[in-house]
Amino acid sequence: MTDMTATIKRIAKKAGYSKADIAAGIAFHDRKNRLANPPGSFDKAGRFHADERTESVVHARRPSRAYPYSEMKAARTADHCAELFGATPLHAKRICKALESDGTDLKTILKEVRTAPPAPA
Repeated sequence: MTDMTATIKRIAKKAGYSKADIAAGIAFHDRKNRLANPPGSFDKAGRFHADERTESVVHARRPSRAYPYSEMKAARTADHCAELFGATPLHAKRICKALESDGTDLKTILKEVRTAPPAPA
């Protein structure tokens, strides 16, 4: 873990992001920037089939010879990573954006998490 990641984790926790939000954001950053690949396999025709069956992957087009990486592309999205970790997609995107920034305005990127007001009794 780099110093930047540790700093982002610290700021995100103070802003109200959950551990799931932070983990999803880091996973999304790694997949988006090709530092990690989604688990899956290739068939004989070179089509990728993702092992993680989330709504994003299930609703993506089926891999074909013309579009062999459709499930891989779906498995690299913020919605997919957020669903894997039980996080909010917007929070995962903000964590990713903070990881990609130069570190000068992290508190602006990692806005306070808004919680819903309590329901009237």
